[in-house]
Amino acid sequence: MKLWSSEHRLSVVRRYLLGSLVAALIPLALVAGLYDRYSADLLDNITTNRFDFELNETSAKVVNFVEVQINLLKNIANLPDTTVFFTGDADGEISQLLEDLLLLETESPDIYAIELADLDGNVLQTIPRTDVHTRPSNHNILPLIFYEGVEILGPVLPEQGLPGWYSMRIPVFVDQQKIGFIGLRARLASLTELASPLLDINAYEPHVVVFDRIHVTTVGTQAAPGKVIAQSGHMIPGWKIRMVQGRDIYQAPKTNIRYLLLVAAVLSAIGLIFLFLQMSERLTRYLKPLSLGAREIANGNFSVEIPEDAPGELGMLARSYNRMRDQLSTLIDSRVDVERRAALGNMAAGIAHEIRNPLTTVSTAVHGLKRSEPNSERRIMLETISSEILRVDQKIQELLDYARPRFPELQVLLLVPMLKSIETLIASTAHAAGITVNVVGDSSLSVKADEAHLRQILLNLTLNALQATPVGGHVNLRAYRDEGHAILIVADDGRGMSQKELSKILRPFYTTREDGSGLGLSVTKQLVEANGGQIEFESEQGVGTTISVSLPVHDHQGERGRC
Repeated sequence: MKLWSSEHRLSVVRRYLLGSLVAALIPLALVAGLYDRYSADLLDNITTNRFDFELNETSAKVVNFVEVQINLLKNIANLPDTTVFFTGDADGEISQLLEDLLLLETESPDIYAIELADLDGNVLQTIPRTDVHTRPSNHNILPLIFYEGVEILGPVLPEQGLPGWYSMRIPVFVDQQKIGFIGLRARLASLTELASPLLDINAYEPHVVVFDRIHVTTVGTQAAPGKVIAQSGHMIPGWKIRMVQGRDIYQAPKTNIRYLLLVAAVLSAIGLIFLFLQMSERLTRYLKPLSLGAREIANGNFSVEIPEDAPGELGMLARSYNRMRDQLSTLIDSRVDVERRAALGNMAAGIAHEIRNPLTTVSTAVHGLKRSEPNSERRIMLETISSEILRVDQKIQELLDYARPRFPELQVLLLVPMLKSIETLIASTAHAAGITVNVVGDSSLSVKADEAHLRQILLNLTLNALQATPVGGHVNLRAYRDEGHAILIVADDGRGMSQKELSKILRPFYTTREDGSGLGLSVTKQLVEANGGQIEFESEQGVGTTISVSLPVHDHQGERGRC
């Protein structure tokens, strides 16, 4: 069922868009009116907006630079030779292999030295050995942060002819016990020069700022604070980039630019009004079906389908609605089926206890009477009673199978021999009804399924086909492979079914036969799905019915390859 109407507008849409229009026009008018007075601030805002992307990109580069060094520390800490050094097995001497590796890392222009320190922070080894340094005089007041489990100390600005640096330190663990530290002293300028693309010497310059008290230029020297134009978020805790105004070479905007802005504001207002009218009409046209569809779902009608050709988020909303409708319908059907099975399970248990036990007693008594009864007519009556007792027991078993199905015990089964065994079982019934049964298929085709389940599936389907086929008709059993699935076909040329009957055949207790229980196909579907398969029905009145069972094919070659 399709819902599509644009005759009525939704007032809520118009009110929302009208509010949006007013909310857009008021700021536009304010900007146009105040620009004349605050043109310089506007220029600063434009410049700030231009910086946002570049600041974020530069911040990402700095974070990546720091994380590369953190990963280097973690890799060194995880080396076996590092553990040996700190546990004392190396008598305080670093292994040649570890020293060569650390020397190789320190050849990078970004790293001055790598240090191995004890738990008190005392440096035990420095690589390269010639780069031993003492703590700076302001060591105790240097910024210290923790980032991804790493201590970052500094930065230390250049002094007395020595370059600026910062240090990173990570603990080394053995059996979750801290045994020492691995640290590195990195070149400060290598980090700050990542911000050099932002530099415009005639207008502004970037500063790396740490805790708002240490300002560093792009070459790693101390910078003087200035007027902040823009700044990034924290790259690592306490560290960010600020754009500081340099020499102002920009002149105030010209008068004609201000007039141009006012004209643009008026044109924008007209454009917004036009867009308001268009969007109001379009949103109304797209939202009306959603409203009607939601009302139908509230009334319990899940057959309503919403057109999905709306643009953007409205189309996504329509598709989401249709998926929700299908899922909700499936969920409700599933919940009803679960509750029905639970009720049937309780009822089946009661039936099995309250009826089967007396039936067993009656059956035993009838069997004894039959053996001792000399009268042939009475023996016939007793045999009839026995057959009816057996039929009642079979109906009880069908109910139990549907309410509490057994888990499948999977094994490899050849399909054609299974079909031929079913043909043998029904041969006498088919012959008596004057029906021809044909079996064709790939003799090597096999599946992995429960033998009893598969036998019951095929028997239920073939018996149904026999009962629906007139004298002189045909029942065809076929097995073939189709893209990784084994397809079992049970087809007859009987009376067929209408679409209304076809939609109900899997419902429990639905039957078109006076002597049917209505559970055969329900149990069959349940057994097919339990074995990882699917079942489909096609039927046309006066032509016949075709039932397809799809099961995952068992690949013998793949299994031999794995062996």
